[in-house]
Amino acid sequence: MSGNTFGGIFWSDGSYFAPMLPDLPVFTRCTGCGEILNIFKARHEEAGSWEEADGLPSVGHLSPEDIREALESGRYQDAEEMIYLRRRLWWSMNDHPYGDETPTATEVTGEYRDNAIALMSLLSGESNGDLITKAELYRNLGDYEMCLEILTKINEPSLNTQKVQIEEASRKKISGTIRFNNS
Repeated sequence: MSGNTFGGIFWSDGSYFAPMLPDLPVFTRCTGCGEILNIFKARHEEAGSWEEADGLPSVGHLSPEDIREALESGRYQDAEEMIYLRRRLWWSMNDHPYGDETPTATEVTGEYRDNAIALMSLLSGESNGDLITKAELYRNLGDYEMCLEILTKINEPSLNTQKVQIEEASRKKISGTIRFNNS
């Protein structure tokens, strides 16, 4: 498969909508047996025809409830899988503005805070990608000073646009997910 991000919308929590780049799930709920599984670690079948394909289970994204179930039941096998699930849960709890609307303040429930803290503890914290994610998590939690402190550690020129926009939102005490302006 191939794709591109032309016409894509990108948000500060790392989520995106890109019409020409499919977001393929890693975890799904089997439509045949109902189990939650990592599709890359599951037995694969290929259909020889369209008729055969009709009988195979389909693959789709987990609902927030499914993600919670996967985390609670330990369906993940390593830190990378847990990061994937926690990141997806985080995204599902954030509002994502599609236009120029003002970001909605993040509703920091106990579940939101617990997931954010768990996700931060799983990230190494040393890579620029992990740092920008941690900064955004702190901003979402309303800890603007910690967000700004972490942003000073990011030294990747390709992240400057995102870094500046997260910094500006933090200085304005905006906790909600922002849509990146890539101009």
